[in-house]
Amino acid sequence: MAAMALNRVIGADGRLPWQIPADMAWFKKVTDGGILVLGRKTLESLQALHPQNTYLVLTHDQSYIHTAPNVHPIHDLAGIEGFQTPGKSIWICGGSEVYRQTLSMCQTLYLTIIKATYEGDAFFPSFEDTFQLEKTLHEDHQIIIQRYQNNGRTTP
Repeated sequence: MAAMALNRVIGADGRLPWQIPADMAWFKKVTDGGILVLGRKTLESLQALHPQNTYLVLTHDQSYIHTAPNVHPIHDLAGIEGFQTPGKSIWICGGSEVYRQTLSMCQTLYLTIIKATYEGDAFFPSFEDTFQLEKTLHEDHQIIIQRYQNNGRTTP
């Protein structure tokens, strides 16, 4: 699950460079009640944590602690296995390095394309060789939401 600008920007100074209600509503609707895997900086950029979600924070900091009871640090991708729950989807939610490490393992990619370019310092990695567009789910004057399927090839 990702949102990127036309120039692949996904972040600027640790924040989303846009505020688009339709994008945020889509993200909340789809991930609600799920297991969200994200980097520490991405977690810290969130304005609110939803109590029905489980947040797995991928961090190198072995001493990382978060006060919310639904936030759990993991130190490698194998840590996800201990939180898998039948009926709950696992969502990879950024940032750039987390996407780079996990995209080839994902079966499905939900990507919101913001119909603008932004200045930024975090970018969505190349996925076009690994995923094939399956369906456009929504389009309006600001965004396009698309679903891609992994075609079985991996990017180097």
